[in-house]
Amino acid sequence: MIGYIAGALTTVAFAPQLLRALTTRSTKDVSLMMLICSTSGMLLWMIHGILVNDPALITANSISFVLAFLLLGLKIKNDYLGFVLNFGNKYGKSGKNLSLFRK
Repeated sequence: MIGYIAGALTTVAFAPQLLRALTTRSTKDVSLMMLICSTSGMLLWMIHGILVNDPALITANSISFVLAFLLLGLKIKNDYLGFVLNFGNKYGKSGKNLSLFRK
């Protein structure tokens, strides 16, 4: 019973942040490293739950992983995708800054 309560609380913890990111379309205040660590940790806990056949770990971490992964996807889309897509435009056309990448 304690495992289900703990799982419910940790799962619910990501829901408000995801809802805020969806409504405001902003993820600037969310740490990328925290999302990567949390998402990875939840995936590993879910795998551990599968290996030890613990339904509480499997259920809670499956839901938490999906919520954290969605938030991570939004973070990358909102804060980093534009940088990656415009990188070639910024450095490719003028040629001025290309010397930074040559050896």
